[in-house]
Amino acid sequence: MIHERRREPKGKLPSDPGGGSDLYSSISCKKGIRLMPFVNDMLQSFAQQKIAKEEENTGPNQSTKSSSATVVTRFTFDVNKVMQHLKSHIAGQQEALNAIEQMLRLVRADIADPSRPLYIALFLGPTGVGKTEIVRLLAEALHGNREAFCRVDMNTLSQEHYAASLTGAPPGYVGSKEGTTILDKEKIEGSYRTPGIVLFDEMEKASNTVLQTLLNVFDNGLMTVASGQITINFRNSLIFMTSNIGAREVQEYARRKSHSKLRHFLRVTRPLSIETTRKLIQEQLESRLSPEFLNRVDDIITFNWLDETAVEDIILLHIRQLNQRLLHHRVDIHLEPSMLAHLAEVGFDQRYGARSLKRAIRRYVEVPLAEYLLSRSWESEMPSERVIVAWRNGDTHFRKDLQKE
Repeated sequence: MIHERRREPKGKLPSDPGGGSDLYSSISCKKGIRLMPFVNDMLQSFAQQKIAKEEENTGPNQSTKSSSATVVTRFTFDVNKVMQHLKSHIAGQQEALNAIEQMLRLVRADIADPSRPLYIALFLGPTGVGKTEIVRLLAEALHGNREAFCRVDMNTLSQEHYAASLTGAPPGYVGSKEGTTILDKEKIEGSYRTPGIVLFDEMEKASNTVLQTLLNVFDNGLMTVASGQITINFRNSLIFMTSNIGAREVQEYARRKSHSKLRHFLRVTRPLSIETTRKLIQEQLESRLSPEFLNRVDDIITFNWLDETAVEDIILLHIRQLNQRLLHHRVDIHLEPSMLAHLAEVGFDQRYGARSLKRAIRRYVEVPLAEYLLSRSWESEMPSERVIVAWRNGDTHFRKDLQKE
């Protein structure tokens, strides 16, 4: 049996069963190349859907319109609202906040070098002064989530072969074809309207080999995994590094300069000047990090040691955060001056910063408060109450505020 090949009617496409649909009528053939105008419409529609989805997922401090009609920029966050959020949670670090504000305005104007990361900063200072916390708050302000950033704990990369955790296993080693890396590509690259955030925490504890792998990232904003199949783009990222380099040397220097044996501990020593502190830290920094590494950092910011003037603000900040967690208990606590003074006395220590105050609040406020909440009778229609916390006779006391309306 001889099968004849079916001939298509003239003017119809072989793949067009209907012979005259609008979809295929828009396709023209010229010199053997099919032009499909509807593809552009589809791409435009997909782009509009993506932008609409990003607008739905914007953080609380973002707006979909530019703050000024003369500014043309792809970023939508409001610098003033972001800074207001940071300043309401960080105490005693005005210089660091000023540097962050300048950086945000530069990024918001969209005039940063497009061939490298938007910003690279190194935060220096002792433990418990807010270096990591300021990155969390920035992620919360920009993305609406405190954990919306890629965090790399550099103390886990203390050996040379751990560099493969960033760039992937080299060829010939187990896992080289998978291209596995601890970096979160989505959080690093961010979105068209919002920059990504990366934190390399305690970077002085990483090996030199690990630090050298970051040089190319700081230089051109790209990192290709060893398998060659994945390239992570840092050009839309804010990169932060934290370090305690020089903190111990500053503490020892302060002790030696103390004029009284009673001031052996740092929390009662005379504070060092800012110039002396920066000089000591700079010496340690240059002895630990190479010049080519430091030369690629945009800002090196030294955080202040906490002093008595910031203690009360930090305590009240923790109490406000505690009151947020007490909303479902319908309780709002207020500290009497006696409790505030006691927490400042037993909790303040420059060596440990705000973490020492947090431990004091946990011991003298949160633990007794938990016992108070568990011992009281609970009713479904119970109105909210204000509780006064006082320190008397070496113990924590609670009483209801009867004057509250």
